[in-house]
Amino acid sequence: MTDSSATSPLWHHDTGGTGPALVLLHAFPLSSSTWDRLLPELDEGRRVVLVDLPGLGRSAVPEGEPTMARARDLVLALLDDLGIERAVLMGVSTGGYVALAVAARAPERLAGLVLGSTSTRRIAPDVPQDRRDTADRVEQDGGTASVRGSADDGLGATAHREQPGLVDLLRGIIDAADPRGVAWMARAIASRDDTTQALADLDRPVLLLFGAEDEGTPPVRGEEMRDARGAASDTELVVLDGTGHLTALEQPVRVASVLGPWWRRVAADDRV
Repeated sequence: MTDSSATSPLWHHDTGGTGPALVLLHAFPLSSSTWDRLLPELDEGRRVVLVDLPGLGRSAVPEGEPTMARARDLVLALLDDLGIERAVLMGVSTGGYVALAVAARAPERLAGLVLGSTSTRRIAPDVPQDRRDTADRVEQDGGTASVRGSADDGLGATAHREQPGLVDLLRGIIDAADPRGVAWMARAIASRDDTTQALADLDRPVLLLFGAEDEGTPPVRGEEMRDARGAASDTELVVLDGTGHLTALEQPVRVASVLGPWWRRVAADDRV
């Protein structure tokens, strides 16, 4: 079990274990701690790697131009550092953009792909100009107050009603974030390409996981990605009622009940 890396600039936590690694990529402007409730629910003994995306959580702000390609390459470099030839990438929201960028650039590195509350398209809630404006505001303010509303937006109505402490948890993550890193990642989001074709072409199992109460990235985005993959593809769409944008944080047991069997099937697949 390891934390961080001697060579990668991305902070990570590696549980060790067997089978294809499950690499968890979080939402903006949060951190890998949003996976903490899911981790104990996953199969014991299997390898899970939690990653803080560039500039967020405990990861340093990268040097150079902020692009999704740079974020993708940093994740691929981390896989190299860890000796992981192929992994299951699970990306939620912005983490999904990064995972899709990996699928477009290096599909051979994937054993499978889990996409939650995300889209292949350059549309709301992450319209490129809006994200560039976000970066400008954060830099001008020298703080993250302008993105604090993400804590409320990330949770569905059920979580707001039944688990109000999650809002405080998310606000704490955002308040602790490095404004320079938040601005860097916002600009990287703005730079992303449409990855619809890359998803359609990916010859790997894909699990699409959405929350029925997610208003910003509703389940119709999952339907669009499923349709882009085609009826003959190995694609499963699951919509969880009573959850919003951050399904694994809001309902970790239910997410694990979907993810676990799917992950075991991928691990047993002859292509792995």
